Amino acid sequence: MKLDVFERIMLMNILPQQGDFVTLKLVRKLRESLSFNEKEIKQIDFKSHWRCSTCNKTEMSTLPIKCEDCGVYMQPAGQVTWDEEKAKDVIKEIHMGRAMHGLCASTLEKLSDEQKLTEQHMSLYEKFVEGEEKDEEE
Repeated sequence: MKLDVFERIMLMNILPQQGDFVTLKLVRKLRESLSFNEKEIKQIDFKSHWRCSTCNKTEMSTLPIKCEDCGVYMQPAGQVTWDEEKAKDVIKEIHMGRAMHGLCASTLEKLSDEQKLTEQHMSLYEKFVEGEEKDEEE
């Protein structure tokens, strides 16, 4: 399945963090497939937001950095940015088996059932859930 930068990040964020041993092994492998290599990080100018736990100062950087004011390493603030124009050409083919595809589809369906699906999830929903329905009709 071909996924763009945003879809890869969104999918990583909705994958379950709890489950049985086999599911967690499969999720770990899928997260590795979805992750970004050094070439992609450089190509799309991928940056993380960092926050100093001492003075609360924030910075953006590819790698962990020390706070200039406090001298302590900053902590990830949970937000990432990238150059959207450069990212348009970064599409990755993600190979997954039926079990992982089904897990992604059921996770998105659950978000929809619970009214927690957002506009950011729509392209994933279309690929995993509606794409699956098309396959069944054929």
